[in-house]
Amino acid sequence: MASRRSRAYLAAMRLVERISAELGTTSYVWGGFALDVYEGRVLREHDDIDYLTVDLPALKPQLAGLFAAHGWPAKELSNGDLSPRRHGLKMQLGQIALGARVRWTYDGDRGYLEFPLAWLRPHPVRFCGLEVHVVEPELEYVTKCCPQLLNPDWRLREREIAARERLRALLWAKGVDPEALYARITLWREAP
Repeated sequence: MASRRSRAYLAAMRLVERISAELGTTSYVWGGFALDVYEGRVLREHDDIDYLTVDLPALKPQLAGLFAAHGWPAKELSNGDLSPRRHGLKMQLGQIALGARVRWTYDGDRGYLEFPLAWLRPHPVRFCGLEVHVVEPELEYVTKCCPQLLNPDWRLREREIAARERLRALLWAKGVDPEALYARITLWREAP
């Protein structure tokens, strides 16, 4: 049985899917909850839910208004992400734009990561009674193995080392060499 906190996050996932669909966009789970989605169950307690949202900059006012209407006041973070929060729970919606590749703007206008469109799962998957959109393990692996790509100050946590090994196994099961993934990304970061 999922904890009260986990159930609250599952309800938040349902809300994100509903609001995203209402606005004609898609929000993809990434980060800690992505591995849970791949495994089909909540594996641990989470501090937040991370999303990548298509066309976030254009939709930010509408998203903020809809989240607030559902009791999740949202604030814009310094990097341009949107963060709805409620009762000690938080979500973070990051900015992605779709083209031939996906561009994830993760540090305002000071950095982006480009990756193949195929690294966004095209259809929602069933997870704990919900239908959710999620990134593919390829993107999750790259971000777990090299979190410094996105945040030079990141300190690797023990749970990320374990998650990295699970992701490696998932990728090999798909016939994907995890070490070949880095050649498929483009990273740009403005010098400080």
